[in-house]
Amino acid sequence: MICNSCGRDNQNQNANFCEYCGASLREGNVHVHETETTNNYSYQSGTGNASAEAPPPMSVQAIEINDNKKPVSYLNWLGTYFIMLIPFVGGIVFFVMLIVWATSSNTPESKKNWARATLTFMIIMLVLALILVLIFASLLRNPVFQDIFQDSFNSEFKRYNDIFRDFSY
Repeated sequence: MICNSCGRDNQNQNANFCEYCGASLREGNVHVHETETTNNYSYQSGTGNASAEAPPPMSVQAIEINDNKKPVSYLNWLGTYFIMLIPFVGGIVFFVMLIVWATSSNTPESKKNWARATLTFMIIMLVLALILVLIFASLLRNPVFQDIFQDSFNSEFKRYNDIFRDFSY
């Protein structure tokens, strides 16, 4: 059976997949029972039929270049971090771009994984910060800590009041 993908003759007529390229031989139920003459090329400098076959040349359609598997360049990473340096809105733009990079199908795989990890880290840090703020707020409501903070505040206020009084004369 001749493979429609690579053009090689498979010896097993009952095979579902090509033994050379792995393409399906049963797509469209095309059964080729006649054999075509094929030239076997050797790896040596000679031509003609030889026992060692060279793989057939790859067609342009068989070569699939996936841009998502290419590594992210140094300048791309540098530009990614420079987004945070935009005055006033850099952090917001960076956070939005992290969401875009984490969910986009056009983003390289390494940058997508990095964006997902960074977003996860940011969410964990936000939750921890909220927990600390709540703990601190609950401590401020406790009467024991209110007395401690009030005493330290009063002593500092008295000290600064004395300093300013000395400068006012």
